[in-house]
Amino acid sequence: MAITETRDLRFHAFRAWRFTHRVGLHEAVMVAGAFLVYFLVRASVDGRASTAFANGRDVISFERTLGLYHELTMQGWILDHFALIKLMNWIYFWGHMPVVIGFAVWLFIWHRPTYTLMRNAFLLSGAIAVVIYATYPVAPPRLFPAEGFIDTMAVHDRVSYNAQEVGAFVNQYAAIPSLHFGWSLLLGGAVAVVTRHRLMRALGLAWPVAMFFSVVLTGNHFIVDAIAGAIVCAAGLGLALALNAALSRWVNRGPGMSPSG
Repeated sequence: MAITETRDLRFHAFRAWRFTHRVGLHEAVMVAGAFLVYFLVRASVDGRASTAFANGRDVISFERTLGLYHELTMQGWILDHFALIKLMNWIYFWGHMPVVIGFAVWLFIWHRPTYTLMRNAFLLSGAIAVVIYATYPVAPPRLFPAEGFIDTMAVHDRVSYNAQEVGAFVNQYAAIPSLHFGWSLLLGGAVAVVTRHRLMRALGLAWPVAMFFSVVLTGNHFIVDAIAGAIVCAAGLGLALALNAALSRWVNRGPGMSPSG
């Protein structure tokens, strides 16, 4: 009886494992754990305010040299239009992690291979970004009111982006790179590639544009931050593609074959 009961337990445990894997529970736990580590590590490199502000001023000087310092002018486009301020705040606040999660679920259900590729691209770009945050902290524009910047979320919604990340998850000086923009670029590009619906494709192409204006017009990122976010996420995608290719070659070799073929 004991042997039979043990076999039954193993059988039911195996079925439960396969079911939870099929519905994506394992994937959800893994990705949630990875993002938790990302936010904790990002927050752990917070501090060094004087360095972050000095780097922020360097970014302003660098943009002036390149003729890219247009953030104040761009923010002025919306300051007299309350509806536009609310729209930009809404995109910045709700258009990051909530949209990423919904996008991931959609890809997991309908486009599994693309999901795997984009999951790896997101995680790899996040890892690169954490290294940059640790080595080059930068204060965002909203922390330079003397330059004329306004924190539109704090002023008009009485909330800042940090309100959705509490305590241990906050890093005030993680401006470069902007993963708000970089991840929206990955997300929008993937939607535009995999969907056959014109409206969805148009939304995929429009989303990074909307996020770019949101991160700049709310005073949360410099233009250079967005460019850096695009570069970091392009690197993450490149590494993810290389990883997929390496895994494909390894699988295609088959068992019992030597590494040389």
